[in-house]
Amino acid sequence: MKRMVTASVIVAAFVSWAGASENAGLFDKPIKLDVVVLPKDELNPDAKPKITCSRYPAFMVKEVDLGEVGAEKLALLASDAPCERIGERERVIEDDTAGYLIGVSGGFVFFRAADGWNGGLPFVVYDAAAGERLLDDSLEGDDFSAIRSGKGELALDFRRVYTASCSLYLEGTACAKTIAADTGLSPQQLPDCTAAYKAEIKRTPEHAREIEKLPSVIVYPVELTYAAGEAVRSPMDGPTACRIPS
Repeated sequence: MKRMVTASVIVAAFVSWAGASENAGLFDKPIKLDVVVLPKDELNPDAKPKITCSRYPAFMVKEVDLGEVGAEKLALLASDAPCERIGERERVIEDDTAGYLIGVSGGFVFFRAADGWNGGLPFVVYDAAAGERLLDDSLEGDDFSAIRSGKGELALDFRRVYTASCSLYLEGTACAKTIAADTGLSPQQLPDCTAAYKAEIKRTPEHAREIEKLPSVIVYPVELTYAAGEAVRSPMDGPTACRIPS
């Protein structure tokens, strides 16, 4: 029986890995980054399976990526834990929204979904010490505008992708009131959805009635703050946009 050999590459500087935000400067730089290259899978020869262990002063985030959609495992461990596929005392992140690690800010760990949804990138934030989910939302693109974190407090600026429960095109004022109550956007800030719906109706006129009923997707700038177990979203000045689900 052949012995399986793995190669380990130790990296001192921060590097981007699959799923990481390109705006890495907003996140804390790991004090050490270990990458363990796993054996190739004969059934998936193009994949580059690996374990990435991002070490911070108080904890480590482990990502096991076998080259499939979404990491096989995401886990929180002690900062000096071995970088192994199966580790002792690891707190595995079992969350449908957590597909890859984005980065870390203070005691907050950011994960993103493996795939986008309705033109946005869902993400979730965890408490590194407790291993608990704190908040989730959806981001346009893959970068935040600003991240500010302190002891137990977090503030994020980004363009939010919000999916309403109604069609702003079909239901007009009634839907606008629902969206305003959910988001804090004023009627003046809400975008005109006519063009988005008409373009899709023109493309597939046989489905016009179904398209008119589709819930509106509103993209707008927001500041999300988290403190004392509560997340608050406050719209900011800036352009808004309307889309239909994709």
